Amino acid sequence: MSARAQHGAAPSPALIDSIEAFGRQYLGKPYRYNAKGAGPLDCSGFVSHIYGRHGVALPHSSGAIAAMTSQVDRDDVARGDLLFFKGRDAGRNRIGHVAMVVGVSPDGDVCMMHSCHRGIRYDTLSASDYYSKRFVKAGRIAPFRTAAPLTMLAAIADSTPAVDTITIIGVGDIMLGTNYPDAGYLPPNDGADLLAPVDSILRDADLTFGNLEGVLLDGEGHPKQCNDPASCYAFRSPERYAAHLKSAGFDVVSVANNHVGDFGQPGREATLRVLDTLGLHCAGMLSRPSVVFELDSVRYGFCAFAPNTGTIDLRDVEGARAIVAGLDSVVDIVIVSFHGGAEGKNHRRITRRNEEFLGENRGNPYAFARAVIDAGADIVFGHGPHITRAIDLYNDRFIAYSLGNFATYARFNLSGPNGVAPIARIRVDHEGRFIDGRLIPIKQEGEGGPVPDDERRAIREVIELTKADVPEAPIIIHDDGRVSRND
Repeated sequence: MSARAQHGAAPSPALIDSIEAFGRQYLGKPYRYNAKGAGPLDCSGFVSHIYGRHGVALPHSSGAIAAMTSQVDRDDVARGDLLFFKGRDAGRNRIGHVAMVVGVSPDGDVCMMHSCHRGIRYDTLSASDYYSKRFVKAGRIAPFRTAAPLTMLAAIADSTPAVDTITIIGVGDIMLGTNYPDAGYLPPNDGADLLAPVDSILRDADLTFGNLEGVLLDGEGHPKQCNDPASCYAFRSPERYAAHLKSAGFDVVSVANNHVGDFGQPGREATLRVLDTLGLHCAGMLSRPSVVFELDSVRYGFCAFAPNTGTIDLRDVEGARAIVAGLDSVVDIVIVSFHGGAEGKNHRRITRRNEEFLGENRGNPYAFARAVIDAGADIVFGHGPHITRAIDLYNDRFIAYSLGNFATYARFNLSGPNGVAPIARIRVDHEGRFIDGRLIPIKQEGEGGPVPDDERRAIREVIELTKADVPEAPIIIHDDGRVSRND
């Protein structure tokens, strides 16, 4: 049945909040005819881009979008609906412009967000004769349709997944070697063996996550400026190294961290391209704040945050809540990643306050994790301090405040607590509630690369820090790494 034949209800407010929040980051960007993607956008390119990132596949044509919507009376317009207008030539009976409804005032005036010749902006329908004279109709997307596999694979449905127990693995920072400032920082055998000691562990889950530090880039890019290139911590891994992640069992990675911009926009774009080509899902850049995908009949939503340029800001808690709520309205399990908190062995403790490092506000991991869980997150994986921190259980949802350095070859300090970390293997039910888990300790020696740690140092570290920092957490961490509820 066509969308026109089904006059469906308006999308959920949380989903529309998330779509609008995503679109808001483009305000002020220029209009460009027939443009799509994350750069300059025309009207239909903008609408299809912001809806597409939330599981709603729309064509890149205002007329084609209009054809797949059901008409809504002007007085019944709601947030999330679309407005359609004639083009520049008001005498032609042809749709040439589309805008998203973001609000309706008490007196009935409609606020819209759109890409026009003045750039991407907010306008009201009554503010200009130009739009009021060209208004054709309002339309509602009903039902939503599924987007392309490498962007958003969510089918908007209320069905529960076919499995009762879902196993999710999370690890911390990953940098498999860098050829900047020279190739001497690449691992032996071109990195093919670096993850072999733990790949059987990584594959023993329904979904495996890690934080990708740096970029995947074969070109030069635009290296960040450093006073001394020899001591410049800019990470550029060869594009072929992404295959090592895929073969080891990774399904999704965060690209929200302080190194994703090390080689400018060419590095960001190449990283997304390479990950997409391999089917490795990712999120965390301004051009991709979230992603939805399906694995074994379970729909996952993933988003990632950091306090760094070009990423989705960890410190914008309300913005993060909106993104999470939007995902929660369309998926079974929402996973949130954050790169935040102060760095190093002197910052093992969570403070429950904003943490600063090198003069930068790196957010409040404790408050952030609770805020996104309140908004609908089911698992929160933290990283960034480069050491292990406490774990937590809040509203039946699992939190790891920092999973430390997992696979960081060369250029990283791996001494003492920096060289040990846990692999967190968590089991949840089909609604994301924590069932139980296991912390699997690893260590990195020499130049780096994870191997199992028989001394279980990361487990002892997590036990100590959890007792000290979140003693109220209803969770028991056993000496062998088992994690159980303490109800």
